[in-house]
Amino acid sequence: MIRLGVIGFGHIGRIHCEAAQRVAGAKLASVATRHPEEVRRLYGPDINICTTYSDLGRDVPLDAVVVCTPTYLHEEHVLAAVKQGLHVLCEKPFALDLAAAHRMLAGARQNKAVLMIAQVLRFWPPYVRIKQAVDSGEIGTVQGITAYRLAQYPTWGDWFRDPQKSGGVLLDMQVHDVDFIYWLLGAPEEVYAAGVRSATGSWDHVCTTLRYPGAVVGIESSYLLPDSWPFSCGIRVIGSVASSEYTFRVAGNVEQRQQATSRLVMYQSNGQIEEPPVSSEDMYVAQLQYFVDCLEGGHAPQRCLPEDSYHVMEIMEACRESLSTSAPVRLGTSTSRRENA
Repeated sequence: MIRLGVIGFGHIGRIHCEAAQRVAGAKLASVATRHPEEVRRLYGPDINICTTYSDLGRDVPLDAVVVCTPTYLHEEHVLAAVKQGLHVLCEKPFALDLAAAHRMLAGARQNKAVLMIAQVLRFWPPYVRIKQAVDSGEIGTVQGITAYRLAQYPTWGDWFRDPQKSGGVLLDMQVHDVDFIYWLLGAPEEVYAAGVRSATGSWDHVCTTLRYPGAVVGIESSYLLPDSWPFSCGIRVIGSVASSEYTFRVAGNVEQRQQATSRLVMYQSNGQIEEPPVSSEDMYVAQLQYFVDCLEGGHAPQRCLPEDSYHVMEIMEACRESLSTSAPVRLGTSTSRRENA
């Protein structure tokens, strides 16, 4: 049995606590939060609660923690956990910058801890089905991809508006789609990003182009939609023999995802249109189950290696450089890239 602790009980912390109740081989043992009364109300007297993150593993033994704190705190909490001998599932994005991600990766290696970044699209059934279609050759050679993720600012934290704490929509939202594209196609040859800064100086509307040999990818992400806009995301993959499209739309912000409309369609070159069946498994449960299975099996999370997440951060750094210079950046030439992860 893997004894889990969760650091942070905001929106995403609640999701991971709920997921832990449905994961075989895991027990939610402790939560670090500034809102202990809500945790106690939801999970009863058996759950250990601490109000200081550093106390998480002192009162009850733990095997692993899920870091659900704001992005600017990821490095601090991940390094503290691995130094205690705990394995870590850390919410995306990896960190605010590549240097911090490098230190976190080095810390996990030094302490022989499993570190996995929670890139949940790798466990979201429709996205997994698209990955299978690409890998199997079902859609032929990928020629183009368009992805989008559009919303208003999250209502559960003012820190999202601060570029020194969240990294803006680039790191908080677009990283989802960049990671998924990396999972499909690997690293691009070139990155070009253009965007709009919010009043706080944060890049909160960003359009990014990733260039690959024989393929081009466009990604749009925004926090500048009005409150009436439904959270929406999707992806279209154009292949040489077929194409696929997934759309997800919520009548509100993403915390109401259980009420979303969701559709995956495959368009064949012979004119046939199909809606392939996909698993109904919750993506957060699937992700946490995979992490727990890796710990129980004593192996690294091959489906979501931290080295993959590090390379995605290299792409995000190139995007940020392109936003600042208004010029394309070739991977490997970015001035902020760190070699030998």
